Amino acid sequence: MSSVSGGGITVQFDVADGARITSLTAGGREWLAPSGPRSPGVFVQPGSGGWDEVVPTVAACTLADGTALADHGDGWQAAWTLDSADAQHVQTSVGLPSLQISLTRRIEATDTGIRLTYTASTDAAGPVPLAWCAHPLFVADADTRLVAAAPEPRLIEEYPHRGRPRDWPGAVGDAAIKAFTDGARSSAAVVHANGDTLTLEWDPALLPYLGLYWDGGEFTETPVVAIEPSTAFGDSAARAVAEGRIRMLEPGRPFRWWVKLTAWVDRDRASLCGRMGTMTSTPHTATTARAAICIWPPISRPVRRSEKSPSKTWCTGGSA
Repeated sequence: MSSVSGGGITVQFDVADGARITSLTAGGREWLAPSGPRSPGVFVQPGSGGWDEVVPTVAACTLADGTALADHGDGWQAAWTLDSADAQHVQTSVGLPSLQISLTRRIEATDTGIRLTYTASTDAAGPVPLAWCAHPLFVADADTRLVAAAPEPRLIEEYPHRGRPRDWPGAVGDAAIKAFTDGARSSAAVVHANGDTLTLEWDPALLPYLGLYWDGGEFTETPVVAIEPSTAFGDSAARAVAEGRIRMLEPGRPFRWWVKLTAWVDRDRASLCGRMGTMTSTPHTATTARAAICIWPPISRPVRRSEKSPSKTWCTGGSA
C-alpha cells in the first residue's frame, strides 16, 4: 500500500489492485466503504468499495467500430505502474487494454487537502472516446446527504429509469439511484449529520458532467453515496458518442484534468465554514449532535468563536 497525506486527509491506495484508493481518512473518520479482494472481470461484487478509476465507460457497451467495452471499463482491473513517489506525491499510470489510451494519475498533498491530477493521451490514428469518471463509494447512513452548490440542480435519472427527471433524494434508500445533473457543476460534497464534510472540486470546463449515486444495498454490501465528475454524460460511452456528449481524445494532444479533496470535520458541534460555504447548525435536542445545513456559495473566512452562540452558529463573509 502507498499513502499520501495533506490538509488533514490521508489516502491509501493499492497499485496492484487497479490503483484503487482503499482508504480515505480525515478527522478520525473513514470516508470510503470497505474494499477487499475481488475477482477479475466482475466489477460489482463483495469488496467493491473504495475509489476506482472508471474508464473508458461505466456501463458495458459496444462502440460503432465494434469495440466492446466492459462493465465499469478496464482501468480498474488493468496493470498499473508506479512511476514516482516521495513524501508529497505518488504517480501511477496505465495503458488501457480496450482502447489506445494511456492514463496517468498523480496524487499529491496540498495545504488544504489532496489533489488528483490526470493526464490521458492516445497514439491512435484518429480521435478516441474518453469516458472517465471518479468512482468513490463513500460510507453513508440514513442521515448522510449529498450537497451541491445552490441553486440545487435538476437531476436526470440514469438508473433505474434512464432519462426521467427526478427530485433530489433526501436520503439513502434501499434501492440504488444514479442520476446526472442537468448542467455543469464545479463541486459537490458528502455531509454527515454531525457536520463532517468532504468536498470534491473540479473545473467544469474540463469535467462538464456530474453523476451522483445513492445505494442502500442493492449493489453494495453497505449503504453508500458517490460523487462522480465525468468526461461523458450517462454511463454508456457508446451512447455518449452518439449524442456528442463525451470528451474525444485527439492523437498528440494530451488531455489533463484534476479533482481536489477538502475535509471539514465538526468535532466541537459547531458549524463548519470555509470552502463549503455558510453552514447553520441547530441542536435536535440537548443530548444529540447538531445537524448541519449547507448554504452555498462558498465564503472566504471561517467563523470566529466570538460569533458563535450556544444554540446557533453561522458563518458570514464574501465569496471565495
